[in-house]
Amino acid sequence: MSFKKQFFRNVFVSGGYSFLAQFVNFLSSLITARLLLPADFGLVGLITVFSNFISVFTDSGISYAIIRSNYKDTYYRGLHASSILLGSALCLLFIILIFPISFFYRNTSLVLPGIAISALFIVRAFNVVPTALLQKKLQFALAGKAIFWGASAGAISTIALAYTGFGYWSLIWSQFINAFVTALIVYKASPLKSFKIRKAVVVKSFLLARTLIGSIAGFNTITYWSRNADNLTVGKFYGTSDLGVYNRAYLMLTLPLTLITGIFSSVMYPSLIKLKNEGGNVEEEYYFMLKIISLINIPIALILIIFPQQFVFILWGKNWIQVANLLPYFGLLAMTQTLLSTLGSIMIIEKLEKSLMYTGWIGSALLVAGIIYGATISITAIAAFYALSYIILVVPFNIFYVMLYKLKYNSKIYFWLPKICLSILIWAGIYFSLPYLVYSSLLLWIFVIVWDSKNEIKKMMNLVVARRFA
Repeated sequence: MSFKKQFFRNVFVSGGYSFLAQFVNFLSSLITARLLLPADFGLVGLITVFSNFISVFTDSGISYAIIRSNYKDTYYRGLHASSILLGSALCLLFIILIFPISFFYRNTSLVLPGIAISALFIVRAFNVVPTALLQKKLQFALAGKAIFWGASAGAISTIALAYTGFGYWSLIWSQFINAFVTALIVYKASPLKSFKIRKAVVVKSFLLARTLIGSIAGFNTITYWSRNADNLTVGKFYGTSDLGVYNRAYLMLTLPLTLITGIFSSVMYPSLIKLKNEGGNVEEEYYFMLKIISLINIPIALILIIFPQQFVFILWGKNWIQVANLLPYFGLLAMTQTLLSTLGSIMIIEKLEKSLMYTGWIGSALLVAGIIYGATISITAIAAFYALSYIILVVPFNIFYVMLYKLKYNSKIYFWLPKICLSILIWAGIYFSLPYLVYSSLLLWIFVIVWDSKNEIKKMMNLVVARRFA
C-alpha cells in the first residue's frame, strides 16, 4: 500500500472517531450553554488556565520518545512508571499552587475546585504510554475508540450534572469520567500487561529520553503561556463572565486545531517516521498534508469570519452574542495556525527538538506582546492583536528560520507567501470594518488554495474512486 493510501486510511479512521468525539462535545456545549451561566464557565476557566499548564508536563515528550525509539517492552514500562510518578508530583504541586492562584484572582471559591482538578493529573498520566504505543503500531482505530467513548461519557455526565443543579462542578466531575473511561479502553488494548519494574529501569528509561522530554517540556512551557496569556489577562482584569465569553470564542480556534491539526499530527508523526526510515521524501508528503488541511480550513473560516452573529445565536443563544465580536479573528487564525502547528512534529522527526524549544520561546514572546497591547484597549482588541502578531511575526519567523534555514524546505516558499499577504488584508478588513476587503481577500484565498491543491484534489478523488470500485 502506498504512503498516501495508508495515511488517508489512518486519517479517516482516527479522524472519524476524533470528529465524533468533538461533535459529541460540541453538542454537549450547546446544551450546557443553556443550563449554565457564563460565570460558571469563567470560574472553571480561571483554574484551567493554570491546570492546563501543569498538565503539559504530564506527557512532556514521553509519547514522542515512545514512537521515535527502537526500544522495546522494558523501556515502555520504564517510561510508563515515569509518567505516573510525574503525574503524582504534578498533583501535589497543583494542590500547593491553588492557594496563591486564588489569591492572585482574589477569589477563594477557586480552592476546592482546584484541589479536585489536581487529581486529574494522576488519572491522565496512566493514559500517556498506552496511547502512544497504539499510535506507534498505527492502531488508530483503538486509540480513536478510547477518545470517542471517553468524550461521550464525559459529555453525557456534564449535561446530567448541570441539569441536576451541580453548576460549575458539572464541568469538573465530567473530566474524571472522561479520563477513567479512556484509561479502561486503552489499557484493555495496550501491550502493557505487567506493572512490575525495577527502579534502575525507570531511571535508565528516563535518562534515555531526557533530552527529548526536556526540549518538549521547554517548548510547551513557553508556548502554553503565549496561547493562554489572553485568558489570564481577561480573567485577571475583566472578570469571570467576560472570561466565559472569551473562552467560548476561543473554543472555535481550539476546535479546528483539535479536529484538523490534532488528527493529522497524531497520524502524521508515526507515519512520517516510518516513511523516513524507509527512505521516503518527508518534505513532499508533508506539503501534501498541508494542502489538504488548507482545503478543510475553507468552510470553517467562511462561517466564523462572515456569519459570526448568526452562528452564535443559533448555537448558544442570545446570552452569548458578545462572542460574535471575537470569532472573525479566531476564524482568521485557524487558516494559518492549523498549518503551522504541525511543524513541531516535523522538527522532532528531524531531531531538531532543541531548535523547536528555542523558536517556541521567540514566537511566544511575539504573541504575548500583541496580547498585552490588546488588553489595554478591550477584550475584542486582545483577540485582534493576538491574531495580528501571529500573522505578521510568528508565521514569517517560522517559515524563514525554521523551514528555509533549519529544515532546508526551500522549494515550497510560494505555498506560504500568498497566505501571509491575504491574512493581513483580511485582518485589516475585519478590524477597520471593511467588508468588501474581507470578502475579496477571502475569495482570492480560496482561489489560491484550490489552484495550488489541484493535483492533491485529483489524487484524493482517485483514491476515493479506487476504493469505491475495489
